[in-house]
Amino acid sequence: MNLKQLEAFYWLSQFGNHRQTAEYLGLTQPAVSARITALEKDLGKTLIDREANGFALTDQGLEVAEFAVQFLNLREAMLGRLQDRHKRGVSLGLVGMAGLTWGPRLRKALLSELPEMTIDIYVGSDLQLRRLVEAGTLDAAFTATGDRARGADFAVRYEVGWVARADVIAGCAQPMSPDDLRALPLVHYPKTSPLFNPVADYVDEMAERSAPRHYGNSLSAICEMVRLGYGASALPLAALESEIASGKVVEIAATEGLAPLHVACTHANRARRKQVGQVLELAREQARAWCAEHGRYSSFVDL
Repeated sequence: MNLKQLEAFYWLSQFGNHRQTAEYLGLTQPAVSARITALEKDLGKTLIDREANGFALTDQGLEVAEFAVQFLNLREAMLGRLQDRHKRGVSLGLVGMAGLTWGPRLRKALLSELPEMTIDIYVGSDLQLRRLVEAGTLDAAFTATGDRARGADFAVRYEVGWVARADVIAGCAQPMSPDDLRALPLVHYPKTSPLFNPVADYVDEMAERSAPRHYGNSLSAICEMVRLGYGASALPLAALESEIASGKVVEIAATEGLAPLHVACTHANRARRKQVGQVLELAREQARAWCAEHGRYSSFVDL
């Protein structure tokens, strides 16, 4: 097994077409087929379901495709580091909540205080950032799950509550119980989110319900769905602080609270301690300043 085989298989899994894969990689179609066949032989597994109508991967093929992208990301990260031994840039990951709140302040501070350093910022879910960490893409990452990184000494606590557009809860008495909330149309997180299980357990999603469920693939998408009236959602209230203040959405009083969300640095590249340390210090300052201005739904925590 080699990277060329994995590369061909990964892009075939994305395009679902040998011709497009060959054009993308600058190969002939027989060359792509040969690499896939060699990979299957090396692994001793059938990766493509050749009896399916249209292109389809086997269960083993789906697993190999997930590993293949990690190998390819690692290769790109390694080559990038080797090509620039004196790299002055830092790749920083921010989970959606951090990216939407104190992230913009941090970006401005980085531009002002460290103008000689290029900062690439990735905003995504915990799962997306974890995969980037595993691939070696990120030098530091702030997420809502995982163990705190060595040298990271603060977190931001976000209060989690229920919100909706006023017309979604028109006629509903407050405070609302979990049963009352279950009867509403709800906007949920993807199952990979750290908030999915607590919210699903809260409203007992296994019980009978009479309203639809909608799903957003990111915090920003869920916030927009709440603004558009898809339904009610439980989320870190700071994400919709301005909308709550203006009355565009309303905070729902509930009989039972939800646990707060804590965001902290869970990965710091020890091989680049100096650069990462400078970024973390600025992150600490900007997170503290942001929380001081937005204390209604968030707070700064010294660890």
